[in-house]
Amino acid sequence: MRESIAIKEYSEIKENELDSCNLDKLQAYLKCQNLDSALKVTRNGIKANSWVGVIKYKNLHLEILPKLISADVNNDNKISEDERSIILKNLIFMLSYTKKLDIKTNDNAKLATEKNPFIEILIREFATSLFESLKRFTPKRYVREEENLNYLKGKIKFSENIRYNCTNQAKFYCEYDDFSENNLLNQLFLFVSTCLYNISNSSYNKKTLKFIINYYSDISFVRFDKFKARKIKLTRNQELFKKPFSLAKMFVEQTSVDLSKNKFENITLVWDMNKLFEEFIFELIKRKIPECKASAQKTKRLLVRNKETRRDTKVDILVQNPEVIIDTKYKKFTSFDDISSADIYQVTTYCLLHKYNRAILLYPQFGNEEPDIQEYHLNNDGDNYRIDFCTINLKYNDLKNEQTQKDIVDKLKQILAI
Repeated sequence: MRESIAIKEYSEIKENELDSCNLDKLQAYLKCQNLDSALKVTRNGIKANSWVGVIKYKNLHLEILPKLISADVNNDNKISEDERSIILKNLIFMLSYTKKLDIKTNDNAKLATEKNPFIEILIREFATSLFESLKRFTPKRYVREEENLNYLKGKIKFSENIRYNCTNQAKFYCEYDDFSENNLLNQLFLFVSTCLYNISNSSYNKKTLKFIINYYSDISFVRFDKFKARKIKLTRNQELFKKPFSLAKMFVEQTSVDLSKNKFENITLVWDMNKLFEEFIFELIKRKIPECKASAQKTKRLLVRNKETRRDTKVDILVQNPEVIIDTKYKKFTSFDDISSADIYQVTTYCLLHKYNRAILLYPQFGNEEPDIQEYHLNNDGDNYRIDFCTINLKYNDLKNEQTQKDIVDKLKQILAI
């Protein structure tokens, strides 16, 4: 697999830098994958939005990184190796912290020097977790088998028995359950390991995947698509394989497979930073400030007519103690001119529906200095609705660090006036 092009969100790439990629076909592929909002094809090339992750289409391999979660941020769009390592480490921590990916950040910074570090980190997590799980035991499951036998096993399938054994009364066409290693779960692991082996450039990853492939030498090789993978459910004694199973499903569901070479051809592993920022803030409040009794995506109907309610509205974060609504906005905010009237209408509606008098519009800190925006009140003669405009700084070298998290939590407490 070719070396990836690392860019920051909202960056543009000119057409002459795209290795002769057909932009029309790329746009059609993104639309088919419902990812046309993640990467916009323009007249002169392509432009990244607020989605981050990896998009590989044919010869084009993009690695889109967030620009607001690293202390080492350049003003231009060029990314140094040190900055890339910091951003990857913080992004993976955020994905893990919000439970979008069950991966750890330890030692993954070393992979930043690889050709395709983000993909290699995910491959390493899958291969290592599956390798460690297989050391303990191989998942077995009852598999339904049909076979023409010289003895009776299970139950006779009479229609097939008549078809195959009408002239040979010594055989029985039987259906039975066999407690076997050759089941769908192991076949999925073998298929994903084979595909990843053919795209990985890391010697460590290829070595681990090769061991897994050899270990599964007695397992039938079966190709999977996202529909077949979704049918697999882990049993209680297979919970040990939860992590490699979730990663395997992610690879199958969000990629297309080159069946002739048994490898992932087009890869789209992307996450919306708007959603990730919201979930990261919620998890911090939930875990670090439990006395707030926060809830996420609280739903309430917007319209009522003859006891019939219509149109759901969902609050990002609803805090009960103190009573305040937090609406996260992952966008540039450096002055009052960056405030959208639509955002104010939105939080005002939330306050009316949930009978709260205070709302916070929370943005990530864009520049080095926090914008000085005073609190505002809604201009009405009735209830006094207070709206605060606040920023939270995520530009650290290590978001996983306890002191870093304490600083962020202290800022959240200050914002919530606890």
